[in-house]
Amino acid sequence: MRSAYLRTLLRSSLVFWLLSVAVFFIGRVVLFSAFIDETVKQNYANDLSALFLKGLQFDIKAASIMTAVLVVPGLLCLLARKAMTFYRYCLPKLLTAFLVIALAATVANFYYFQVYERQFDVFVFGLLEEGTSTVLATIWADYPVLPALAGLLAASWLLHRLFAWVAKRSETGEPKRSVVIVCTIAAVLALAVGSRGSLGKFPLRQDAAQISASVHLNRLIPNAVLALDWARKEHRNSQSFHPVSDEEGRALISRISGGQSHSVDLAQFYSETPVNQAVANKQPNVAFAVMESMGSHLLQLHNEKRDLLGRLAPHWQQDWVYRRFVSEGDGTSDTLHRLLVRSNLNLSQSKVKNKPFPGNMFQPYLDAGYRILFVTAGNGGWRDLDGFMRHLGVHEVVDENTLKARYPEARSDTWGVPDEFMFRYAAEQLAEAEKSGKPLFVLMLSITHHPPYRLPSVAQPGTTFQLSEQESSRFANLNQSGELNEILNTFRYANDQLGGFIQRVKQASPHTLIAATGDHNMRAIGYPKAEEAALGHAVPFYLYVPPAYRGQAVFEAQRPGSHKDIMPTLYELSLSGTRYYRTGCNLTAPKLNSYWCGYGYNTEVLLVEDGFYHLGNQKFYAWQPHEWLKAEDSGQPSAHADIIERGKAYTGFLNWQILRAISQQP
Repeated sequence: MRSAYLRTLLRSSLVFWLLSVAVFFIGRVVLFSAFIDETVKQNYANDLSALFLKGLQFDIKAASIMTAVLVVPGLLCLLARKAMTFYRYCLPKLLTAFLVIALAATVANFYYFQVYERQFDVFVFGLLEEGTSTVLATIWADYPVLPALAGLLAASWLLHRLFAWVAKRSETGEPKRSVVIVCTIAAVLALAVGSRGSLGKFPLRQDAAQISASVHLNRLIPNAVLALDWARKEHRNSQSFHPVSDEEGRALISRISGGQSHSVDLAQFYSETPVNQAVANKQPNVAFAVMESMGSHLLQLHNEKRDLLGRLAPHWQQDWVYRRFVSEGDGTSDTLHRLLVRSNLNLSQSKVKNKPFPGNMFQPYLDAGYRILFVTAGNGGWRDLDGFMRHLGVHEVVDENTLKARYPEARSDTWGVPDEFMFRYAAEQLAEAEKSGKPLFVLMLSITHHPPYRLPSVAQPGTTFQLSEQESSRFANLNQSGELNEILNTFRYANDQLGGFIQRVKQASPHTLIAATGDHNMRAIGYPKAEEAALGHAVPFYLYVPPAYRGQAVFEAQRPGSHKDIMPTLYELSLSGTRYYRTGCNLTAPKLNSYWCGYGYNTEVLLVEDGFYHLGNQKFYAWQPHEWLKAEDSGQPSAHADIIERGKAYTGFLNWQILRAISQQP
């Protein structure tokens, strides 16, 4: 009986292993065919064989681990006849379940890649933590849920029939005991080697998934199951706030300061705004809007015949707009944490969320006597923003629930109420602050231009936007069933509401600085060429400074920047003699003489005055003449190589300083 049982176990497991490898490999082929641009395929043709060979190696590793999870308990069941009988009955069902899970993950990974241009990563846990009902509503609206479920059910039925047939066929005949034992030992050894992924000194690890200078090809190396496992580990590690060493900090600070400092005391990063008599006489209000998916790429589509700005257009032309500007992170929560407390880690839902943070963006305004207001068109419970904001000193948190109570015509959609009600409330509060003389800082987080894209019912009817064939090709993943046109209409709506807010504030609250930026570029736009990486992360930084508060400030549009520079700029313009934690640049300074200046930082690119440096392939791309964000590989190094070297240390520095700040607090 044991010989027949072992033969059933081995044959069924072999079929499972082969099918698992096939699912993973085919998934990679589909991703390659659907999302890798012909230019990448041609430029990196020599890397394609390595892509599929290394990918197959990872597929074997994943399939071997999954198979081992099923084989090991099966071998243990040899100890008891009843256990063997039970496991033989369960085996087809277990094999089917595991393979269907792998298939479902591969299918889901395809749609994840379609939206985020990468396989499953730590951000997938952010989606799960944003709220089950809203995520499910988005998935239901945007993806073929019912066809996918029907396909998985059909696959389950077929696979179960297959494994039952294999088990039945394995029971016939009289297998030789010696042959079965040899095959079992060989199978166990093969699974051990396969699970290790390598015959070399080191097992196959995540850092081996780097086979090309093209980040697009490297992203295809893992399969869906391994990508999820790596994301799980990163998510787990991101919640581990360990102490950091002085040696590491000293090295990073020396690099980022160009050798100006070797101290590890965080106090060195505090600065003080200059004395400003105009500010001292009349403290200005400050309004800062973080706009959902306000990417520079879509803004470039605006022209006289294609209005994507609405009422924002005149302010965009008259006021200060930095276009060589990138988001620091690539997700809403990531961006907010970097702005709020200068953290690249998710803290609002962590065990350290109630600690004091030196980079608290509100603290300088609190010290100067400001009332702090946070208004979001979404839900304040998202990522526990309500509690986290209040911990940081925000006096009032207003979300969709407050806005619906105040404005009966406001109706919630998937993620919140239309942006206009957020702007309406903020403008009213600024008008009251103007009258009372009590200075107000208001931070706003918009939500309308977020999938699933739907023009709010309170908005004016949408229009049909005409795009050229070349423009449309860039949005191939979105241009289905009129979705792209709906996206452009919601984009225009959000911009128009921002413009209406600016217009109203300028009229009713003239002593108000206004700033706006995008939290990140829009999802699901293809950027296959490395020279487009800056465009792929570009967001604008809009700034209106009433003439009375400009003092010595200057506007030089070509200055590169990123989110790290927004708050230092606002502090220097709106506060007089106030201390603040500085890890960025005042973009309006007459001279940029700080080591925080001269570059815009994103986790993938560094913008400098003459081009950008790609942190992935470590190449420099020069700006094309008379272009803001178009670049090309000139084959020449940047004239600002020293600034790039400083910027390359920023990721490590940001992580070190927040961990140091956390570990130093009780």
